[in-house]
Amino acid sequence: MKKFITAALVLAVLAAALTGCGGSKGKTVADIQKAGKLVMGTDAAWAPFEYIADSDTPVGSDIDLAQALADHWGVKLEIVNAAFDTLPQYLDNGSVDIVIAAMTITEERREQMAFSDPYTISVQYIIVKEGDSSVQTIEDLAGKKTAVHLGTTGDFLVSEEISSGCLKDTGAEVVQYKNLTEGCLALQKGTVDAVVLDILPAQNFCAVNEGLKCFEAVYRDGSSTKEEYGIAVNKANTELIAAINEIIKPMVEDGTIEASIEKHKELASLLEQ
Repeated sequence: MKKFITAALVLAVLAAALTGCGGSKGKTVADIQKAGKLVMGTDAAWAPFEYIADSDTPVGSDIDLAQALADHWGVKLEIVNAAFDTLPQYLDNGSVDIVIAAMTITEERREQMAFSDPYTISVQYIIVKEGDSSVQTIEDLAGKKTAVHLGTTGDFLVSEEISSGCLKDTGAEVVQYKNLTEGCLALQKGTVDAVVLDILPAQNFCAVNEGLKCFEAVYRDGSSTKEEYGIAVNKANTELIAAINEIIKPMVEDGTIEASIEKHKELASLLEQ
């Protein structure tokens, strides 16, 4: 009991310290400018949005977007590269100011974070081996092992269909990986039968690896999985969201963000996996 009370006190002190660092509401633009830096959380495993190229520093269209925000506010950009499923925690404890990580806006995530207006759209894709014609739709994942990146909408899609949807009681299995590349390599080795992930990372992986093919994940009735990406901040930080929306609106309208995505699609396709 004494140990339990001591542990509880330690946690309480840590929580108070994090709150004191701005973790409860997040930083305002003025706070960011005073600090002289914008701290971005991401998971650099989603080319062309964020990936590792010639150095350990992440690059990609999401990095370009964060840099545009930093430039607009006259501060430096600092990047925290972490596992995708842990990124909401970084916002909660104030370790990062924003998360830009090809993150789909969902109602479940809105319970944890606040989102900007959408800056691009996406759909889910399926990757299989080139000679595999057994998978054409999401329902065809029945009886198969499907790799996903833990905490992503691909994970949500497959896991929910297995638990209560079209893949329930079909023998289908979801295999969750903390790293996207590990899931795709598992497909190449035959450990899993398919991978479900966002369109552009799927296309990039197939472009730089032989023997694989990818296609849109649709249901047999033709329905799709259209998604919208947004910039995430601390749930209570409505002021920062308003400031971000003012900056990204013209970038969406004039095609700046899409041009950056296209640029990094080409650059990422030249990288060896």
